[in-house]
Amino acid sequence: MRRERPCRPLPLAGTALAAGAVLASLAGVRMAKAMEAVPAPCLAGSIAREVVIADTGMTGDLVTADGALFRQSDLVFPADGPPVLPGNRLPLSLKFADAAEKPDRWNRHLGHFSGDRTGGWLAHALVSSGQAMVAPALSPADCLAPLLSAERQARKERRGLWATERVWSAHRPEDLGPRTGRYTLVSGQVLSVGETRSTLYLNFGHRWSRDFTVTVPAADAPAFAQAGLDLRSLKGTRVRVRGVIQFSGGPGIRVFHPAQIERLDKDNMRQ
Repeated sequence: MRRERPCRPLPLAGTALAAGAVLASLAGVRMAKAMEAVPAPCLAGSIAREVVIADTGMTGDLVTADGALFRQSDLVFPADGPPVLPGNRLPLSLKFADAAEKPDRWNRHLGHFSGDRTGGWLAHALVSSGQAMVAPALSPADCLAPLLSAERQARKERRGLWATERVWSAHRPEDLGPRTGRYTLVSGQVLSVGETRSTLYLNFGHRWSRDFTVTVPAADAPAFAQAGLDLRSLKGTRVRVRGVIQFSGGPGIRVFHPAQIERLDKDNMRQ
């Protein structure tokens, strides 16, 4: 099995968000139609509070009048570019529920937004319209399940980013090399499962120095099992994995959240 050099996972902040698209979704028709409320598991006891967004950062951070930074968690936005704000909509009042106990290293509050009037879940609207990919990080798997379902539908209908983006094959590692550093969905059959004291390896090829591999910290295996995913039983199964492609001998993804791995049904209902 292939051993990776020690490598710090790329932060979610490394992917750019088109902030104007965030606000447009809240103000536009798609937000009005996507009335999915924020599921209770996403809140985890957090009490939603009102935030008034006064400005947007180039990378998509939402900024209040006093300079506080906010960001929707558990999503990545491949689109880049300056904000395109909907006709003079700022300031904009939203509801925000924290997904983390404290701000991140960039002093941003990460959590879930909803429309102050509609109650519509911003994350669901963004994923449904194909403006974002689901990137499990902070919220529990049962919170993210509706987002994964919405993403499958957006992908099926080739909405937004899915007009050009796709799920990549785990069995064509030569195609994954150019994706290094980019958040990517990869699917394929797990040919073998390896393990060292510190790491579990899901191998998708026989050439461990060249083929695609998923790595999971061994200490996290109990949490994955509790979420219904027995990593050691995945040999021979088809899965879809999401994360940032890293390259060490061959391409790979480091997984830290159970929802980063979807076990595909035998009848291939999950597309």
